[in-house]
Amino acid sequence: MPRLRSPHADLTAAAELLRASSDYRVLQRLPRPYDDLPDELPEGARRVAIVDVETTGLDPRVDKIIELAIMHVALAADGTVLGHSRPMSWREDPGEPLIPEITRLTGLTDEDVAGQRIDDRAVMAILSRCELIVGHHSNFDIKFVDKRLPQAVSLPWACSLAEIDWTGLGYPCRKLEHLLLEHGAFYDAHRAEGDIWALYQLLQSRVRTRGDEAAGAATGTYFGALLRSSDAGCVRVRAYGLPFDDKDWAKARGYTWDAMKRVWWRDVPMADYPAEKAAFREAGHPEPAATALNAHQRYRH
Repeated sequence: MPRLRSPHADLTAAAELLRASSDYRVLQRLPRPYDDLPDELPEGARRVAIVDVETTGLDPRVDKIIELAIMHVALAADGTVLGHSRPMSWREDPGEPLIPEITRLTGLTDEDVAGQRIDDRAVMAILSRCELIVGHHSNFDIKFVDKRLPQAVSLPWACSLAEIDWTGLGYPCRKLEHLLLEHGAFYDAHRAEGDIWALYQLLQSRVRTRGDEAAGAATGTYFGALLRSSDAGCVRVRAYGLPFDDKDWAKARGYTWDAMKRVWWRDVPMADYPAEKAAFREAGHPEPAATALNAHQRYRH
């Protein structure tokens, strides 16, 4: 009796056929989360925690976390993945009704969070084992995590949105779902647990430029690029008193306007700071203020 061909095999063959043509792009759903974390790691290996939060709003002074997700990842020194835990998440009752916009964005309702509370001990048990916390918008996440978990305020953070040169690699949009699409994958956003699994899948990929399907073996994984950036630190450059007519110059160099402090600012890799100072001199601007920041300080400064 002839062996029946599985529908999955047919779909895989069809996808490979389409990938072989420059006229088509194929997207694949991310695999289901699973647990594969080794107990022992080789010398030089590192543990990182991927973290994401859903909140009642954007202001950490008044808004609260309603969901926190965390995933433990073991990395070799070069950023190659050695193993990982399954993503875990906890919900928390903010003590007030969720506004419709938050329910629309997160899918969480008042009933979902009623009576729920984050398990501080379980979260800190994971964070305390890790050398670095990773988020895709760490400047946002860290403020809520530090407020909710004061035990975590001394832990270092890295940001895959800010510290990987997506623009230089040809990716104009740095949103997680868009970056995954560019790498041939998709997932059902937008919840904290799904987001950290998606971020893990992106960061474990090998670095490549947009439109180049060949992975850059020489440059390793995105995790590796993020570790190198975090280890090196950065310089926060602040341009005070920059004439209004030069705002386009500042924007073109990647500066952001801080209306509260009335200053243009950006973070540059430590090695790039001399070139940044030279750019100010060549443009006839005063030398900017500069502060060296490490992974403990960068998103708290």
